[in-house]
Amino acid sequence: MPPTKSCIDGLAPRGTAWYYATLHLGAQPRHDLLVLQAWWRAVRDIPFSVSEPDVAAAKLAWWEAQVRQSGASQPDHPLLRALLPALRAAAVPPEQLLQPLAQVRDTLQQSRWLDWQGVQAHLDNGPGQVARVACMLTGQTSAAALDYAGSLGTALALVGMVRDIGRDVRRGMILFPVDALAAHGVKARQLLAREDCGEVRALLRQTAAKARDALLAAEARRPHDMGRAALPGIALTHMALALLREMEREDYALLGQRISLAPTRLLWASWRAKWMTPR
Repeated sequence: MPPTKSCIDGLAPRGTAWYYATLHLGAQPRHDLLVLQAWWRAVRDIPFSVSEPDVAAAKLAWWEAQVRQSGASQPDHPLLRALLPALRAAAVPPEQLLQPLAQVRDTLQQSRWLDWQGVQAHLDNGPGQVARVACMLTGQTSAAALDYAGSLGTALALVGMVRDIGRDVRRGMILFPVDALAAHGVKARQLLAREDCGEVRALLRQTAAKARDALLAAEARRPHDMGRAALPGIALTHMALALLREMEREDYALLGQRISLAPTRLLWASWRAKWMTPR
C-alpha cells in the first residue's frame, strides 16, 4: 500500500463524516480533499495526543518547517508531498496552511478565551481557514464562496466543541469562553471534574443553538453557482444538523459520552446532498 494511502486511511478513514461528504466528488478532487483533511487531523490532534508541551511545540515547529519548505522544494512528509500538486494546480500557496498551524499553537499556549468573539476568531483561523483552502482546491476562488466555506468551517467546529466536551475536559482543556461559563454559573472545576448538572447542560444547550444558527447562516451564504463543488459543504451541514438533534435527544448529557452518527446516516446525508446539488 502506498504510504500516502495509508496515511489517508488512518486519518480520514472510511466511516468518517469527511469520507462520506466527499463520496460523490470526482476521483481527483476527492483525493485532494481527503489528503487535506488527513493533514489537518494530523496537526490539529497534536494538543490532544502529546502530553508534554515542549514535545507538542516541537512537532508543530517541524510541521511549519515542512510547509515553508513546500514553497520551494519537496517536503518530507508523504501527506504534504501528496497535497503539494493540488495546491499548485489550484494556485494555493503552501503558506495558506501556516494559519491553521498557528491556531493549533494558540490551543497549546492558551486554553481559555474570554468571550465567544475570541472563540470564533480562534476557530476561523483553524477550521475556517482549512475550509477555505478546501474550497480553493475544488476550483472555487470567489470571495462569496470563500466566505461561505470559512463560515461553514467555523460552524462545524462549534458543533464539534459541544460533541467533544467530554474528551476535551478529560485532557484539561476548556474551550468554552469564560463569560459563557459565568452566565450559566458553571465553574471550570466542575467541567474538569466532569460534574454533570443542569447548569452544564444549559451551557451546552445554548452553545448547540449557537452552532445551529451558525450552520444555517453559513448555508444562507452559499453561492448557488458552485455546482458540484458545494457537495461536501451541503453534506456536512446535513450531518451536523442531524448530530445536533441527536445531542438534543440525549439532553446534552455529553460529559461522559460522545454522540456520533451511524455510517448509514452519514451515507444518507451524502446522497441527499447529491440529489440537492445541480450538476
